[in-house]
Amino acid sequence: MRRVSRLVTQEEISEKASLWLAKIERGLSPEEEKQVKAWLAMDPRNKAELFEMVALWDQMSSMSMLGELIPRTKQRSLWKPLGIAAAFLLAISVPLSLVLDDRPSSQTPAQTVRLGESRYNTPVGDQSTIYLNEGSVVQLNTDTRLEVSMLPNLRILTLERGEIHIDVAHDPDRPLRVFARGRVIEAVGTSFNVRIAASDELEVIVTEGKVHVGIDSSSKTVSRLKHTPLPLIAENERVRLGEDEDQIEVLEPDEIEVKLSWREGNLVFRGESLANAVTEVGRYTHMEFVIQSDDLRKLRVAGLFKAGDVEGFLASLRANFDIVDQRVGNTTILLTQRVQPPLDPENQK
Repeated sequence: MRRVSRLVTQEEISEKASLWLAKIERGLSPEEEKQVKAWLAMDPRNKAELFEMVALWDQMSSMSMLGELIPRTKQRSLWKPLGIAAAFLLAISVPLSLVLDDRPSSQTPAQTVRLGESRYNTPVGDQSTIYLNEGSVVQLNTDTRLEVSMLPNLRILTLERGEIHIDVAHDPDRPLRVFARGRVIEAVGTSFNVRIAASDELEVIVTEGKVHVGIDSSSKTVSRLKHTPLPLIAENERVRLGEDEDQIEVLEPDEIEVKLSWREGNLVFRGESLANAVTEVGRYTHMEFVIQSDDLRKLRVAGLFKAGDVEGFLASLRANFDIVDQRVGNTTILLTQRVQPPLDPENQK
């Protein structure tokens, strides 16, 4: 029987190249180094696409991060926009120590939580880590408010806003519960991410083990949940909890890595609209982005940049999409498409 191989599209190659750059940015494991070398050798288009992104990276003085994996190249850019199908944005910039409104920021020092109740806040643009006394680790993303209650028989986290990732220490006699937006997520020993979106939708991603998700019955002091939870949410699954319908889906490991890239101080886009991209960027700044046309809002972007550099983001929009940015006051940035001058009839002869 003849074997039929599926042709890989240029869009898929570009997305994969963006993901490899994200991994190179945070450092490759020996196994990942073997995988990226095999991917480069698999198809000449793979090397051409990554070299194109490397060329832009080199202009931003970040070439050293690629080490010996990708040699320097002075060739002209090989990448061209893919029209309405997709357009790819690569913005590699300064560390997370600079927040998007250009003010210096510092990582909130790690803290240890013992028995009792504590409250934690991360300002816009900051992140922090707290350690529970039984060994669990909680990372707080930008603009997050969290209350922690450590009881003899329960570990309770109440997420009021923002996003957290939890590595839960195994303790079957002392469940850990996260309360947020009328829901409760219970785990014994696992890792998962909880985010309250701007729409108030609650998103839970399980990266290890399983969790129960149910309705908050305000039973924060009982040892076990007494209501019937949703089916178990397993590793590599995401549930989006809205007012109308709860949606469970399986995510590929690469998708999860993109979703949780904030833990390394990165933001990764894989073909999102510009409107969605600036919404995500806006979580890390007090600046408001205003897109001046519907066509521009629908522009598709993908790639990697450091959370914490609005100027790098805007520079990439200018360079890749000929977008003009204009600051209005101290809190607003207008984004418009540059108007091309009409052709000179004399030059057309």
